[in-house]
Amino acid sequence: MTEAHLCHARGCTRAVPPKLLMCLPHWRLVPLPLQRAVWATYVPGQEVRKDPTQEYLRAAHDAIGAVAAKEAARGNAHGE
Repeated sequence: MTEAHLCHARGCTRAVPPKLLMCLPHWRLVPLPLQRAVWATYVPGQEVRKDPTQEYLRAAHDAIGAVAAKEAARGNAHGE
């Protein structure tokens, strides 16, 4: 049985397709330059092969951090 792939925003439990980093509500919190960096470093199929590049991992880390910072600033732990 395959486990659900969850949004990578801290504390989020929403299921998303494996090629997506986050659910739509959290993705909308990611600044556009970071969104572009995530997609620019995404390699199709990396979610199947489990081999993301270091560049993608850095961009994803930055995007996750940006969402966490926005949620913390508005006192909302999970973007809801």
